[in-house]
Amino acid sequence: MARVKKPQSSYLFFCHERRQQVMSEHPGARIGDIQKIISVQWKALTAEEKEVFVRMAADDKARYQQELQDKAEGHEELSGDEKDVDERCVCLFPLGRVRKIVQSDSDVGKISKDALVAMAKAAELFAQFLGTKSYEQALYRNKRQIKASDVTRTIQTTASLDWLRLDFPDVKPTQADGSAGSKKAKTDRDESKKAVPDTASFFQPRAVGATIGAAAASAE
Repeated sequence: MARVKKPQSSYLFFCHERRQQVMSEHPGARIGDIQKIISVQWKALTAEEKEVFVRMAADDKARYQQELQDKAEGHEELSGDEKDVDERCVCLFPLGRVRKIVQSDSDVGKISKDALVAMAKAAELFAQFLGTKSYEQALYRNKRQIKASDVTRTIQTTASLDWLRLDFPDVKPTQADGSAGSKKAKTDRDESKKAVPDTASFFQPRAVGATIGAAAASAE
């Protein structure tokens, strides 16, 4: 919604009315000099002469208060679609923080509020997209907690995120990150390893009796 214009004072109304005339009477004068002349003229007015500008200021103040009230009540009177549009204008990321991050680049100058809102909303949508895709990676390994490896794999496997791949190099899947199928395969490998004799133990020195007994058993 548009910002409510603040009320003007009686002196400002007088300035608006007199500025063009004073500028025509003093061509070539600087803005500061023009303002000084208007200020002198304002001080020279009587209370009766100022009354018209005082009433204008009072009317403008009433206008300001009414518009503030209408704005506060207007949100409740919005339709469903209009409320959705209005709520989308609310940013989750603090605009001050967004401004600080953007202006950390020395080439960036001033930033309008509309630009900050657009950047903040874009950052929210990006975080939502990355979080959703990373959660899918977590579900793939039968977990409900997103880990850094899930985010990295999402970046490495999503075409639209290829611009981040240099900053997030791929990581090899760990045993903890394996899916149910990989866990079963690991169990099968462990059982097969138990069935295979340890070749290193063959070269370890053993007692003579044990060696003779083993040889006799093999001969039988």
